[in-house]
Parts: sequence; structure tokens; C-alpha cells
Amino acid sequence: MIEPHDKGTLLFVRVITRSKKQGIELNEGKNCQVYVKAPPVRGQANAEVVKVIAKRLGISIEDVRIVSGRKSEKKTLLIEGLEPDRVLAMMQK
Repeated sequence: MIEPHDKGTLLFVRVITRSKKQGIELNEGKNCQVYVKAPPVRGQANAEVVKVIAKRLGISIEDVRIVSGRKSEKKTLLIEGLEPDRVLAMMQK
């Protein structure tokens, strides 16, 4: 789910689009699922994923970037400026 990166932390997520709820869920295997209401059309879901993650971590949306998986439900996000331990602690709240 999380790996260190020279600019911060890589966060691996699975995105559920067109969900009735919006939020983040960690399951027992420490896999991260992000639920968004937006459809996967013209980057709407990707934008919402970035907003949801940034809000949970208490950081600016500019500090969260999708580095792979723009057209996939499995995405890798770069969280700039935060160490993996801090990201994991904030995600578990």
C-alpha cells in the first residue's frame, strides 16, 4: 500500500467510481480503496481521488499527484513531503 520515495511517499490505491459514498477504506490486508462519486470520464474521478486523499492527509491537492494508473482503477499516487509512517497514520484515522 505504501512505499518510500525520494520526494515523499508512494501510495497504491484501488478506486471505486460512481459510489454512493465518498471516502477511504483500509481493509485487513492494508489495501486502500478510495470511493468517489464521480464517473471515470474526462479525469473527473481522478480529480476527486486527489481531493479525497489530500483532505484526509490535511495537505494541499498540489502535493498529491497520480504517477501511474490514470486510466485504471489501480493507481499510484505520490504524496510529496510526507514520510510513509505519517501517511499510514493519517490514512488510518
